[in-house]
Amino acid sequence: MPWLAELALHLCRALHLVVLAIAPTWLSPEPLPADALALSGLLAAAALAAALGLSAWFAARLDTRLARNGAALLWIALAAALAATLYFRGPRAPLAQGVVFIALPLWAALATLAAAAAERWLGSSFKHRRMGAAIVVIGLGVVQLNGAAPLLGSRERMWWAALRRDGAHLRAIDELTRPIRERRKLDELDGVAARCLRMHPAAAAPTEPATCACLALRAEARLHARNAGAALRDAESARERCPEQSSTRAVLAEALAVAGRPERAEAEARAALLEEGGDPSRLRYALALALERAGRLAEARAEADRAIDAGAGRKAQLLAGALAILAGDLDGAKARLTPLAEQDPSDAEALYNLALIADKRGDYNGARQGYLAALKAEPRSADARYNLALLTFRAGIVEESRHHVRKFLDSFPDDPRGSQLAQTTGTPLGKTDKADGSALPGRPGARRSLQEPAAASSGSR
Repeated sequence: MPWLAELALHLCRALHLVVLAIAPTWLSPEPLPADALALSGLLAAAALAAALGLSAWFAARLDTRLARNGAALLWIALAAALAATLYFRGPRAPLAQGVVFIALPLWAALATLAAAAAERWLGSSFKHRRMGAAIVVIGLGVVQLNGAAPLLGSRERMWWAALRRDGAHLRAIDELTRPIRERRKLDELDGVAARCLRMHPAAAAPTEPATCACLALRAEARLHARNAGAALRDAESARERCPEQSSTRAVLAEALAVAGRPERAEAEARAALLEEGGDPSRLRYALALALERAGRLAEARAEADRAIDAGAGRKAQLLAGALAILAGDLDGAKARLTPLAEQDPSDAEALYNLALIADKRGDYNGARQGYLAALKAEPRSADARYNLALLTFRAGIVEESRHHVRKFLDSFPDDPRGSQLAQTTGTPLGKTDKADGSALPGRPGARRSLQEPAAASSGSR
């Protein structure tokens, strides 16, 4: 029954927290659920009950105020552990944050019980036996907690410690990468993945599953860097090592789609959606991307909408907006993209797509401002620079157009569109800025081939 599983998990975490309060570096700051949860819950319940029973027996055996106070403090510490376990879970994890709340009563209980035991069994020849025993225990506690203070004072360090203990700790990876995703500094994902892989050097062994999550994260980082081949190798390796981990399937499906294998990407995503445990939002986004790469745009658009409804974020909205532009639904595209630009005014891809919508509607000022805003947010946006050169050329603002052409040629010398753009706008390819008269717009014999603007950005190209 679900409530029994929840109770077992609660008891396991409570015992884990008690051990963390005694020795904060012995165990993971945020443990993964036990494989045999029922058995682990029974053992945890037995251990907690034994601690309570032994303290009560000890107090009854000595029958002193000191012993009774120590037992009472231990009961209070265990109650605090149970309460802290309820609080530090879900979004409030990691569990080790609860150490602060139970360390004081727990170490006070241990010191009091040690003083009571010293008073009873050390004999009268030991002066200050109670005080000495209490000081030794409190000193030990201070050493333990002081040594773990850097860890206990930082959630980030706790998550890294949890990931070091278990390379398959998906929650730790999610927490460590969430600030990066929120700031949209996705190029930093590769650094997190590299550090994770360094923690688990056994990644080179095909039988070692601990690094699957790290490999999947590196595949995602390489997708962002437009390195489809390397991303696909990492995603396939993660899938091969850990076929039971559904989280790797979405990354593999996305990598397959970007690498130009939409049929296999679609099959992988659909198979994963039929299984339980996978993230439907990521899988549906991967499926939409596969359908878009296969040229099945109507199906891709419907799947992108399902991904958004399932909780997919920016990438799915960007893809839905790009597909709406391709379908000619400019109002629908604007409705999808405007919230992204409002949420993050530096979202270059959303700004670019909104500028493209204005361009297609003949709104020169809106398109020009939008392309410039996209270039301010991302100076390496080749499509924004390309479209801006065409936009100003079509409007008859030749000098500004040539300025953007030269910027395009300087920034993207290997882009084959550069020579076509220079020919279209009459921009010299040499050092001089003076154009051949035959290339000027409106002259007989002009070499003009007014290209269409670059396509909408789906965030995956």
